[in-house]
This record gives sequence, C-alpha cells and structure tokens, in this order.
Amino acid sequence: MSVHLRIDGPLTIPAMGPCFMCRRGYLAVVAIGELTRLGGPGHEPIEIPLYACEACEGQLTLLLADALRSPVRPYVPDALPH
Repeated sequence: MSVHLRIDGPLTIPAMGPCFMCRRGYLAVVAIGELTRLGGPGHEPIEIPLYACEACEGQLTLLLADALRSPVRPYVPDALPH
C-alpha cells in the first residue's frame, strides 16, 4: 500500500467527517490524498480517500516544507586524512 498526499491547499469543499491523523470524528475535514493498493493476481486495486482537519492539514504542510528545505549547511567531506 502507498499513501499519496496532495498538500497544496484545500482540494475539496470542507465536509464533516473523521480526520485520519488525529482520529477525531465529526470535524470539518478536506480531502488531502488517498491510500492506494495496486491490483494484481487475486487482489483488487483499492483507493481510499484520506481526509484531514484544519490543524492536521497545517501540520502536514509544515512537515512537507521541512522535508523540501535544503540543509542550512551542506555536507562537506573532511579534507584531512585521519
């Protein structure tokens, strides 16, 4: 299975439902991606939409920004032999 997240802002009109991150129910949520499994011999392909509340969507956006940010100081190999 794989998770595909699209965090570029709300993709759908907010609806009421459970958040997949904080597991609270009946919140205003937006679709942010899907959980997928490819089909194969004896397996049906599955796509399950994932919904997140506003707080968790913000948390995922910050995680994505941190992951895409380049390091503050790039790695430089040591020039002196040990």
